[in-house]
Amino acid sequence: MLSHLFQTLYNFVDRFWLARLGKVEIAALALSWPLVFLVLSVGSGITIAGTALVAQYTGARRPEEANLAAGQVVGFTTVLAIGLAAAGFVAARPILTVMGAETGLISAAATYLRIIYAGIPLMFATFVVTALLNGVGDTVTPMILMGVSVGLNLVLDPLLIFGWGPFPAWGIAGAAAATVLSRALLAAVGLLLLFSGRLGIHIRPQHLRPRWGLIRRIVSIGGMASVGNTGTALGFSIMNGALARIGTVVLSAFGIGNAFISIVLMPAMGLGQATATMVGQNLGAERPDRASRSVWAGIGISSAILVTAAVFVVFLRQHMIGFFLSDPEVLAVGNEMFLLVAFAFPFMGIIQVIMGSYQGAGHTFYSMSFGLFRLWALRVPLVYILGFTFGMGASGVWWAMLASNFATAGVSLGLFLTGNWKTRIIKEGPEVPEAAG
Repeated sequence: MLSHLFQTLYNFVDRFWLARLGKVEIAALALSWPLVFLVLSVGSGITIAGTALVAQYTGARRPEEANLAAGQVVGFTTVLAIGLAAAGFVAARPILTVMGAETGLISAAATYLRIIYAGIPLMFATFVVTALLNGVGDTVTPMILMGVSVGLNLVLDPLLIFGWGPFPAWGIAGAAAATVLSRALLAAVGLLLLFSGRLGIHIRPQHLRPRWGLIRRIVSIGGMASVGNTGTALGFSIMNGALARIGTVVLSAFGIGNAFISIVLMPAMGLGQATATMVGQNLGAERPDRASRSVWAGIGISSAILVTAAVFVVFLRQHMIGFFLSDPEVLAVGNEMFLLVAFAFPFMGIIQVIMGSYQGAGHTFYSMSFGLFRLWALRVPLVYILGFTFGMGASGVWWAMLASNFATAGVSLGLFLTGNWKTRIIKEGPEVPEAAG
């Protein structure tokens, strides 16, 4: 939970300082983030395979195969990250232009995106470190590393955005540079620890040589998660495009709202990640009964926390928006957003925990399907039907968010009850694939 809290603080801190520059900058961050998530989703999906494989090998007490799987994930994601960084840097401005935002907004967002895309390999590395250590049950080290990284970002943000002291005033580019530099520290220290063997995973040079059979399994497991995450990012990009057409004020309110929603959902995301580890290790140890109890505990804790959070958000929503901007139009739109979306919090929590259970089991087709169903079958169509066809504007978007989370929570819970997640993905007996070449 703390790791996810620190993760959300990256965007929260960026939004806080950029709001001092104006609503264009904060809207540019809101417009850009789904496109950042679009690329990051590929890497985060592949690393889900690392969590599942390492967790199940650990539960089965086969540490050398866990080390090999970890090395293959590191090598494969490094190559993938370099290719995606280059493609994203080139395509950033054309994609923003297609989204139909105002010219000034496109320029600010393109500046931010290109710097972030240049740092994609570092961001992928942070995903890898967290996923592999979570697989062996170590959530403390990633939390500490993330906390230090966020602390560095907290310091660098105002220095590089406003040019305090000897630093240049880079504006929105400074926010992006601060994020990349702070991620670089996390990636460097995390990878050194993985190669040192001091934290349950010990990657050696021979583990980086491609084992095509294992790489195919990683792509098979992680590819589904990547497709789901990418589809989710595309859905949010389309939704942001719709909000941009309604107006910069609405997009600004949505960006501020998302900063708080990310913090509110932090417990559910942490519990989902913990569930993935516990399900993976228990299935590896051939204890599906204990895995099932872990999931129900996660759902119960998540629901209790998010119902409480929803009550606080409903009563404090005006002050939460005002923390960033005092613009009366932004306050009015954000007030309505929080009032409706708060009721969806418990359902978001159920979705996160159920998705974690399928990811830990390695059956990522289902976790992918939940994400795509929520965005593409429900939310995106509802955004356009309610927002534009029925002329509800921003209100239609908020109702679409509530309805899509409610329906997806019901569907995912129903499938979980069938028990189709209880088959483990590792094979019986030793299976160390031969190296390539």
